[in-house]
Amino acid sequence: MYKKDQHNLDPEILMRVIFFLILTVQIGLYQTTFGQGNAQAESRYRSALADYKQGRYAVAMDKFYPMTSVNAKTAYSPYAHYYYALSAYQLKRYKDARPMLLQLQSRYPGWNKINDVYYLLGAVNLANGQITEGLDQLGRIKESSLNKDVQALKQHHLGEIKDFLKLKDLQKQYPSDRDIALMVYQSIQSARTPAQGDLAYADQLDKQFKFRKSEKVEEAPKRSAPKSDTQWTKGYLDVAVLLPFRLDEFSTSRRRSNQFAYDYYLGLTVAKEQLQTEGITVNLWAYDVSNDVKSMQAIADNKNFQLSDMVIGPLYAGTFDVAADFVSGSNAIMLNPLSTDANLLKGGNIYLGHPSITFQTQKAAQWMRTLSPGLNTVIYYGNTPKDSAMAASYAAEWKAKGGKVTSISKIQPDRESLESKIPSFETNKPAHIALFSSDGESGGNLIEVLNGRKLNTLPVLATSTSFNSQQSRLSRYGSRLSLIDADHVDREKETIRQFQKNYYNKTSTFPSVYSYQGYDQLLFFGRMLSKYKDKLPAGLQSRKFGSEEFLLSGFDYTKANENQITPVLKYSGSKWVPVDR
Repeated sequence: MYKKDQHNLDPEILMRVIFFLILTVQIGLYQTTFGQGNAQAESRYRSALADYKQGRYAVAMDKFYPMTSVNAKTAYSPYAHYYYALSAYQLKRYKDARPMLLQLQSRYPGWNKINDVYYLLGAVNLANGQITEGLDQLGRIKESSLNKDVQALKQHHLGEIKDFLKLKDLQKQYPSDRDIALMVYQSIQSARTPAQGDLAYADQLDKQFKFRKSEKVEEAPKRSAPKSDTQWTKGYLDVAVLLPFRLDEFSTSRRRSNQFAYDYYLGLTVAKEQLQTEGITVNLWAYDVSNDVKSMQAIADNKNFQLSDMVIGPLYAGTFDVAADFVSGSNAIMLNPLSTDANLLKGGNIYLGHPSITFQTQKAAQWMRTLSPGLNTVIYYGNTPKDSAMAASYAAEWKAKGGKVTSISKIQPDRESLESKIPSFETNKPAHIALFSSDGESGGNLIEVLNGRKLNTLPVLATSTSFNSQQSRLSRYGSRLSLIDADHVDREKETIRQFQKNYYNKTSTFPSVYSYQGYDQLLFFGRMLSKYKDKLPAGLQSRKFGSEEFLLSGFDYTKANENQITPVLKYSGSKWVPVDR
């Protein structure tokens, strides 16, 4: 029969997927309702949503229900339907969830989150044992970004089917469904004595759907058998580093567009030496990987790569998926050293070296809510996708905490443009201004514009990338400025000074922030793998945060596979420090 653990699934995967859907709905809500001014409906909706987020699902259902009436249509109505059903799903009250979702489909067929409705209705039906109804709903989803979540949902529920003939009948009922076909194929391949007819059937499915090597059950022992016997007794760690070194474009200039990859790798080499002094031997295996999926697949098929204990990178979506596919079937762990995208955390052995955008904006909103008693905020953002994503996430978080977003605007960094964009705020002064920018110029220019309008004490929250100057030089802005910076470098630390000296002696260059990241990340995970081995997840969850010294802000994986360090800084005395430490 099909093995559920073949793809590292567990019962909690549904909740992780649902959390992702909540996040997308919240951002969509902001875009839909901005400027509508329905204060009473917004207040009721916010109260119900707060109950949901705090796990008071029954109370949330009671509050959402009146907002689903045909006589109470507002911009919040489809969201009230959705969250009512989601609350019912959390309580396993599937008989309440299903009709509400069907009503949502009927009343709002063109809703921009209708694919999420199909997904949740599919999950409700499958959880209720209505297999064909659930598969029909999942089959209506047209959004490719949900493909992996749909596959995981099917595997979780259909994996409970013990009757192979029933599973085979489902495949014939849904002949174009690749996920079901794969489960039938794997069931046949994993059987001790499969019938000759079943083997021919498996070959037919393989030819039709062209299953990848990593999906075939018979290949799994070849990849994992050596690891189970020797991985934690061989006396060293193999770390594969998959970064865009672009060796075909190599230049000795420090102005390479991918200089960060070399800086990061040099940081790894210094950490490797430090670990050796602690009795931990690390072998670094560097691979030049950009966004070429075929080259990444060739690496994944390499026997030496398959012996990796840890995989760092790749950075691009296509090659990341190929590497993640391999890691999901091995005993290795995978670290994305730079990304802030929580959607990459599809498997239990994948980690982010940074806090996600969601976590960063949650912490920022929490801090600004305590810093200023006012509810209104004005948000500005720069020209990159990350700037706009952080602005949208912060808006959702601020509203979820009871605040109001007066306006949200894209800006250009120059002083003249900001002068024309920023109002005088004579009649409606916000409690604070939030700026999410990566241009290095808009931060200083924005504050100067505010000062010119005698708004010298108006609090400002900004990403550190909004400023060109080093953080120590930002002290002139005093207590009015709070920074979001997950890579805070405290240049007064003795460890930083010693690292700079050591790094320069080895490389004849000074380290960049990527050098610090490479050093810290390998030092942390090298120590943790050496200590906990195959019990790494439990070790990370039990580790006391702040128990070790690192160059940057440290690591906290006690509650999630993203590094949930405090990313918000305040100026205290003579230096920038995290707000809750």
